[in-house]
Order: sequence, then structure tokens, then C-alpha cells
Amino acid sequence: MNTSEFYHDLPPCSGFAAALAGGCFEPVPSDWIVVVTDVVNSTGAIEAGRYKDVTVAGAISTISIANITGSLQFPFFFGGDGMTFMLPGEYHGRVLNVLADVQHVVKNMVGLTLRAGVVDVAELNRLGADLCVGKVRITDRYTQAVSSGVALDLVDQILKGRVEAHVSFPPANPDPDGPKADFNGFSCRWQDIPSTHGETLSLIIEQARATEQGYSGLGEAQAAIESIVGDIGSVHPLSVEAQKTRASARTAGPEAAYRARSRRGRRYLMHRGRIWMQVALVRIAGATGLPIRAMGKDLRDIRRENIENADVYKIDGTLKMTIAVTP
Repeated sequence: MNTSEFYHDLPPCSGFAAALAGGCFEPVPSDWIVVVTDVVNSTGAIEAGRYKDVTVAGAISTISIANITGSLQFPFFFGGDGMTFMLPGEYHGRVLNVLADVQHVVKNMVGLTLRAGVVDVAELNRLGADLCVGKVRITDRYTQAVSSGVALDLVDQILKGRVEAHVSFPPANPDPDGPKADFNGFSCRWQDIPSTHGETLSLIIEQARATEQGYSGLGEAQAAIESIVGDIGSVHPLSVEAQKTRASARTAGPEAAYRARSRRGRRYLMHRGRIWMQVALVRIAGATGLPIRAMGKDLRDIRRENIENADVYKIDGTLKMTIAVTP
């Protein structure tokens, strides 16, 4: 049976509460693969003030895999210092070649080592880990993947060599004429966003084991958090007013550099110029209300869409939340 449309055909569940109740997950086909990346010693790099370098390395690996398939209509999770993508097995070879290029670019651009690999879902099943996914309807245009169980944590352990299993790594010496990573669609041009309530809190809540009723413990944790901070929607870390675009080298420079694969030269300057023009259009549309369209979007709505589409709430076997709270 052709399983390539498995995720596309999966009906979205009604919300995150339904996902926590365990009602919207289906097993990922055994002929699929799990693609994973993470920055080696990301904690040390962040402590050294290189948070943006780490985050961008994770982001470009996500967009490069999405550009292999031509869409983001596959289950994926962006984790800040890396990502996890689930794809039909037919993409296995192309993914490894592209990941090799991403590793090379990240090393050359910022000196960070990007760990990457591919684990077959069948291998996870052999180890007794059932990988199940679902999706939650966020807006008319956007659904977000959710996952249950310990399989994704197991993939991370396999990649780091803590669990012995078969894993495919990108070639150490890739063909110089082979496929290159496509970073088209990667955008990084917003200033750091201050908390609307004083502090921004990131939570990772893990349940020791799932029950037959699903992730009831995580649901209880969410209810406890809401009893303290109020409705989750009221503590969203983004607001329209707090989002400010910048085309400076510090803010938008990484986007131009990765798109040009260099921090200097004509291609880099061309990308900087394009970013400057697009940032100016966003500001004009926001200030005047003019119906300006660019990058496939109505620029008047881009800040509101950022809020709607921000993955500040995730279920990937754990419950991850980013909320704005008072000190």
C-alpha cells in the first residue's frame, strides 16, 4: 500500500486538549523515516551568547528538508537547536545528501557542529517504540503536528550514540557536484521580542509514562498552569505591538548570509538589499493599512499571522509551552 499520503490524509483533531486525551494519534507507517538534527553543545553556545547562531542552524535544517519535498505538509518539530522531520522512505537518499551540505554550511558560517541522521520507523518499531502522530487545526491554513510516546526521545538518544541502533549519517565527504541545500523560505528579520508581562518562561513537562487514557498527567499539568496564569491565550509571548522588523546586519544578516552562503560579496549584498526592501514594505503596510502583497502574504496581516502560527505550544511526547508571565 502506498503510504506517502499518510499524514496528508490524517484528519485533524479538534485541539490540543483532544491530543492530550490521546484521541487523535495514528501509527506512522513502518516504511517512513525520521530525520533529526541538533547542534552539538548547544547549551555551551547559548551560554556564550550565541543563541541566534544555534536557532538559525536548527531553522535552516528544517527549511532545507521541507524544500526537498516542496512543502511543510509532513509532521515536523522545530526544537530551537535542531529539528525532527518525518517523511516517506523514498526521500532517504536525498535527505542524507542535503544534510551533508547543511552541516558543511553551518560549520563554515558559524563554526558550529550540526549532528544529523536518519532512523527508519521500522527500526524504532523493532526496539519496541511505537511512533504515533496526529495534527491539530490551528487556523484555516495551518495545522500543527503532535506526537505521542517515547519514540522521538529514543531517536535523539540513538543519534547521540546513547542507544545502539541502526542510524544513517550524512556522508563525511559528499559529492561536490551533488544536491545542495535550498534555504529558500528561511526568514530571520525580527528584533528580539520582550515579554508582554515581564518574563518569558519556557516549560518542558514530561510524563513518566502514558496511561491507557493518554497523557492525562500532561493535561493535569496544563490545568495547574492555567490555574496560576489564567487562560493560555492571555499569556501568549507574542503581540502585534512587540513585533518589530529590522534589516540590520545583526538582525537580518544571518538570513542574507545563509541565502548567499557567504557573509560578503555581491550575492550577500543583493540579499541584504532584498531584505531591506521587504522590511520597508512591511512597515509601510502596517503604518498605512495599504493592501500590499509580497512573499505570498498580505503584509498588513503578517504580525497577526505570526501570532496565530507560532508554535509556542507543542506536544511531542512531552508538553512544551512558552508563555509570558509576571516575575
